[in-house]
Amino acid sequence: MVHALERAGRHVEPGGVVILIQPHQWKRPFIAVKSPRHREPVAALVNTVFQPLITAAVGAIHTVVEEERFALVGTSHHQFGVQLTSLAELHRYLHLPPRPSRFPPGGRQRLHDLWKRRAKDAQIEVTEFLTVIALRASPPASERGPGGAKVQPSMAARSEK
Repeated sequence: MVHALERAGRHVEPGGVVILIQPHQWKRPFIAVKSPRHREPVAALVNTVFQPLITAAVGAIHTVVEEERFALVGTSHHQFGVQLTSLAELHRYLHLPPRPSRFPPGGRQRLHDLWKRRAKDAQIEVTEFLTVIALRASPPASERGPGGAKVQPSMAARSEK
């Protein structure tokens, strides 16, 4: 991902901002059965392949910030819920890219048990967690002086052009 951020930095003017939207580093999608008066938690989904990818992405962001290719403008965490009306909809939702996520042991059985005894107007709720990161592009290292300040070309260099 460092290479992808380097490429993005080449397409952004110094001072421009790159916005990254990615899954939250530690919070996984969460399933619940929800009715107007009650919410019954089922389980957080697991995806063993996913965590190393997120950890690598966070490491790449730290690398480009430490190397002063970008400056961290800010990070914010968000969540959103998706309401599904059936187990079939949940199955389709979970098999869209970048998944498939998996239920932890006993999670799928718990969902089926709760769904069998659900209230008439109950839905399945999937809560997703994401992180938005803003990075400001730094001038190339050749244009930065001590302390990262932008260096102005000298009069001699300007007259050679």
